[in-house]
Amino acid sequence: MFDYKFLNKMHNSLEPIALSKYPKLKKIKSYLEGLSKPLFVRMTGSGSAIVAYFQNKKDCNKSMTQFRKEYKKYWCISSKTI
Repeated sequence: MFDYKFLNKMHNSLEPIALSKYPKLKKIKSYLEGLSKPLFVRMTGSGSAIVAYFQNKKDCNKSMTQFRKEYKKYWCISSKTI
């Protein structure tokens, strides 16, 4: 169920609405999609977070460093699915 191929096919029907209403969210999602090799980027359920999924920790950490430089006031963490 938590295989990235399965998750990549999932759809959040609230995401297009939230991204159109709040252009800043769309900008952040686009920025994350342009970072070092994300498998995919999604807004969580009701939009409390935007999550980028990576195949390995190296790509994740590199992207997290870039994100923190660009968006200094935003909260950013790395976690691992289990």
